[in-house]
Amino acid sequence: MSKFQIGLLVVFGVFILLAVILFSTNRGSSVDGAKLSVWGTLSEYDFNNMITNSGLGRSDTLSFSYTEKPEGKLSADFTEALAEGNGPDLIILPLENLLKDKNKLMLIPNASVKPSDFVSTFIKEGELFETAEGTYALPMYIDPMVLYWNRDLFAKASLATPPVYWDQIYDYISKLTVRDNAGNITQSAIALGEAKNIPHAKEVLSLLMLQAGTPIVIDSGIGLRAGLIDSFGQSVIPAQAALDFYTQFANPQKSFYGWNRSLVTADTHFASGKSAMYLGFASERPVLKAKNPTADIAVAPVPQSRVSSKVITFGRIYGVAIARSARDGAAALSGVLALASKESAAALSGATPLVPARRDLLSQKPVDPFGSVFYGAALQARGWLDPDSDKSQKIFTDMIESVTSGRQRVEEAVRTAQSALDALLSK
Repeated sequence: MSKFQIGLLVVFGVFILLAVILFSTNRGSSVDGAKLSVWGTLSEYDFNNMITNSGLGRSDTLSFSYTEKPEGKLSADFTEALAEGNGPDLIILPLENLLKDKNKLMLIPNASVKPSDFVSTFIKEGELFETAEGTYALPMYIDPMVLYWNRDLFAKASLATPPVYWDQIYDYISKLTVRDNAGNITQSAIALGEAKNIPHAKEVLSLLMLQAGTPIVIDSGIGLRAGLIDSFGQSVIPAQAALDFYTQFANPQKSFYGWNRSLVTADTHFASGKSAMYLGFASERPVLKAKNPTADIAVAPVPQSRVSSKVITFGRIYGVAIARSARDGAAALSGVLALASKESAAALSGATPLVPARRDLLSQKPVDPFGSVFYGAALQARGWLDPDSDKSQKIFTDMIESVTSGRQRVEEAVRTAQSALDALLSK
């Protein structure tokens, strides 16, 4: 290590130590006239509405300047800005960016946000932002996965309600999948089995793995590692069971075959009335409605494993964090607390399809059936620490397609994915 590198580490160490001291000594203090720059993937319109409707826009102590970033560019732009010395004070980032970006964040110490307060305030998935020493972000909102279903197609098949458990899906597929005389699928029950034309294939497979009993990534005590080949005391390796279940629906030799890669994307197929069910996120509701305003679309919780004692869905959770480039630690901490407050979360969820990540708000479910399902799903949401969302996307796609193409057996595909994910986590 060069003298320059050693010096840089010393500077960063002193900076972090000073920040911890600053946070600890300024807890609950007033910061007059501070203006904080914030980056995130929320639209500028939604962020500014949140500031106005929460009352933060009338604050004499804090004001916010927001910059909207595309989801795929947030991390890269953040890195570049830090290198140039003009990064934001705060950043609203998805959990999937945490491992990649945590060295660019200031850890909020336990002295400023007690672990017991964190657990009682925020949903379970938010705990993935935490460490033993503190938290990297305070949860703001979550986008949980739900099951959309077409009431007209269900009525036509004399079905009243969607499946509650995954083992019921076979009966639904037999009644809702339609093929022409050549055997081509003209109507699908649900998009399962492939990767390229199922936009959320990685997330759906993650959902199945989490429900089966694997956390996907494990904290071994000396670092993070993949858990895809672990049995967790079960007779069948959970990740293998999940992959086998998922890929079987793309096998034309099976009687419950119902999806293939020649079809249009799952969301388009569903919106056009050619799929009876669609596993998507709460935020997609207005998009699906806009694609087909006349479609009679309802929503339900995702199906569950009948043998599991837990009710689980997958969720994309977002937290507000203090950037390493923050110019005023006390003001930045005040800003984080303000943006993660009950008032801010209520203002944001009231004007968007996004769901608050706070337990006190989720205990008051909306009257409308969509909001009620979304709020319930937020409490059931789980996720995992993704080392690099783009690269892990390829790992999951390869894992699925190696099975559906016949290149590998399920156990081989899972083992290959384990090695690839471990390699990412070790970087």
